[in-house]
Amino acid sequence: MSNQTLFWASLILSWSSTLFLRKEDLKRYMPVSLFCMLAFSFIFETGISLHWWAVKETFFPLINLPIFLYGAYLIGTIWIFKYTYGHFWLFLITNIILDYILIFFLIDWFIQRGVWEAYISYSQVLLITTALAILIYGYQMWQEEPLSPIKS
Repeated sequence: MSNQTLFWASLILSWSSTLFLRKEDLKRYMPVSLFCMLAFSFIFETGISLHWWAVKETFFPLINLPIFLYGAYLIGTIWIFKYTYGHFWLFLITNIILDYILIFFLIDWFIQRGVWEAYISYSQVLLITTALAILIYGYQMWQEEPLSPIKS
């Protein structure tokens, strides 16, 4: 099966899973998921510029960003927050485990399929993704603060 087919299928399957989310959960965690996607896009583009990794196969119509960013990564963030938000250590451990699987298994799979190459260690990638997880948890805490009345 082609890389294009696999990645587009992952996009469709990820978004299909939102049918099992309550509307309230989707609305509550979509902002943090979009923030995470934006931050990861910046990290990914910076990594290309700094030669931490290289994209070898693009996914139409995208040029550099991996398609899983718009599917599994975006929707996965919502699911993780749904089940772990409010319990920081559970959130962090869940993220580290899932990032470990992504980094140490899927990156090798991407490299074998000729999708991209990594030039920094997997431990460095795990450190980056763990820092991102802490950042987005803080963002969600900030989002959930009640709005204070505007003083005129």
